[in-house]
Amino acid sequence: MIITDVNKNDWEQQANNYYTNTGNNWEFSQMFGEEDDASSSEISSESSEENCISSLTFDQSGRFLAVGYNCGQVVVLTQQNDQTYQLYTEFKSHDSAFDFLTSMEIEEKINMIKWYPFSNDKAQRLMTTNDKTVKLFKMWEHSSDDERTDVIVRPWKTYEGGHVYNINSVSFNSDGQLFISTDDLRINLWDVNTSTETFGIVDIKPDNMDDLVEVITCSDFHPQHCNVLIYATSKGIVRMSDMRASAKCDNHTKEFEDADSELGGFFHELVSTISDTHFSPCGRFLVSRDYLTMKVWDTRMEKEPWKVVKFHDHLIPRLCDLYENDCIFDKFECSWSGNSMRVLTGSYNNNFYIADIFGDFSGGESTSINSFTAARPGVVNQYDFSSQLDCSQKVVHTAWHPEEDIIALGANDFGYLYIRNTENDTEEMEIV
Repeated sequence: MIITDVNKNDWEQQANNYYTNTGNNWEFSQMFGEEDDASSSEISSESSEENCISSLTFDQSGRFLAVGYNCGQVVVLTQQNDQTYQLYTEFKSHDSAFDFLTSMEIEEKINMIKWYPFSNDKAQRLMTTNDKTVKLFKMWEHSSDDERTDVIVRPWKTYEGGHVYNINSVSFNSDGQLFISTDDLRINLWDVNTSTETFGIVDIKPDNMDDLVEVITCSDFHPQHCNVLIYATSKGIVRMSDMRASAKCDNHTKEFEDADSELGGFFHELVSTISDTHFSPCGRFLVSRDYLTMKVWDTRMEKEPWKVVKFHDHLIPRLCDLYENDCIFDKFECSWSGNSMRVLTGSYNNNFYIADIFGDFSGGESTSINSFTAARPGVVNQYDFSSQLDCSQKVVHTAWHPEEDIIALGANDFGYLYIRNTENDTEEMEIV
């Protein structure tokens, strides 16, 4: 689905019809992860940290869900007929290493997982990255003579030596031939089939590091146009580049910045830092997540965001405390629904938010947002935000099934799957 010529009124009317016919009520489906031992000591605490989820993502069909952990392990789940996900395979992606040049340890933590967009029924490929090394794995089923089927996972390519600073994201190009890897100051363009060389397309490192005013936090390729990419910075700016205009994309073609911030002073830049950004599946919009809000932009309109989704206003009086305990540096992810109508993000107290971001709603609100708490059934885990804030319980990682209303959430060492309740849907709608 590519949207290029639908005007704002028509799109909002279509969105209103969709929201009217499909509810935004979600039900718990399942959990995955290891139970912590409450009586454990410091050793168990370190083990629990290693078992924390660091990345999760669905493949293009939604059949597979890959989950990365701080310990460098990757677990792949596969969808069953009842829409639950069961273990398919698991493997070790990265090991810790030591960088003798900088005298620093390179953690095995999986910073991001991406599925290759053109995998087939016989084999899938998925990419993982830690701070310095990107790896591409091939996964397929092998049937032995005794009619037993085993899942084989083998490294296919290793891309290393391209980054001095820590890698924060990777993204495949829609042509399936290229991908980008991004660190704090540089974006590299790779050929999937060539691991020995890379081309730097964005480099914001100043000649004098004392002049450094921002860093790159994340990036994403356009889902249909192979020449377009976006990258976000710590100044709250999303820049769009077109590789047809220049091989070097330091000079961006568009810049999306919301200058109407209600918060100034010391905390302004900290809360404005964008932790995640993505194109919508339809390709017309992009969403960015900072500490207090999500902003949805029409890629054809740089002047102002289409919608600003506010859900963390209750944290503003607590910013001093959040700064002192380093929680203000937490990086929350966001995700689009497969039809580009809703966005998902996480929060503290194990809460997550799903927003109907387009259309007009009662009471003059431009956005309808529902809040839920990730917890197993029967567990009362609702907090009063006005008086309680548990920063140790937080939904940081999110993913949305590309074809169905199923979401995956990563909260510390547990993963949650939720599915939308369709009982009150009035009709099946096709978004065009």
